[in-house]
Amino acid sequence: MRDVEGPVILGIAGFSDSGKSCLAEALVQEAAARGLRVAYLKHDGHADEAPDDWEKLGSDTARQAAAGASVTMVASKRGFLLRSRQEGGFPEWFAAIRAVADVDVVIAEGGKRAAHAKVAVVRGEGEWTQLLAAGAVAIAAVVSPDWAPMGFPVPVFRPHQAADLLAWWQARWRQGALDAPMVPE
Repeated sequence: MRDVEGPVILGIAGFSDSGKSCLAEALVQEAAARGLRVAYLKHDGHADEAPDDWEKLGSDTARQAAAGASVTMVASKRGFLLRSRQEGGFPEWFAAIRAVADVDVVIAEGGKRAAHAKVAVVRGEGEWTQLLAAGAVAIAAVVSPDWAPMGFPVPVFRPHQAADLLAWWQARWRQGALDAPMVPE
């Protein structure tokens, strides 16, 4: 699934409690079962607006970050957890993944307004309309539990169809960019 530019990016966008994380988990499981090396990226929009609480209060890394470290890492022989306080968005986050991990696919949850192609997870036409009104772009497919409009310009999958969605995405990946159709207004 990997291309010459690096890992394939499969974005997932939607509102809170729409099923994004459940879909991401199913896609991660399916990709891993196919022997693909998978990275998972979660955009925490709440931390964009307020101080984050990712580190355990009083931990060594939290204290060093408070002292001024812009990057902290907890590491062992079995792996590491890297934390950066440098500003950025999806392009920088994807670059960081490429720099520290050799993966075939990045499942990126969040970022409805980010430029990369993505799957919209919606519970119906109302959420679809709200997602577009919120500025969602580059939607290449939709996942919805029971909504499937006739003649829709992008394919609609059900939440249990992660394998089909992953196969569809893989077949349409072109040199690091999915040819995503324009979404209707």
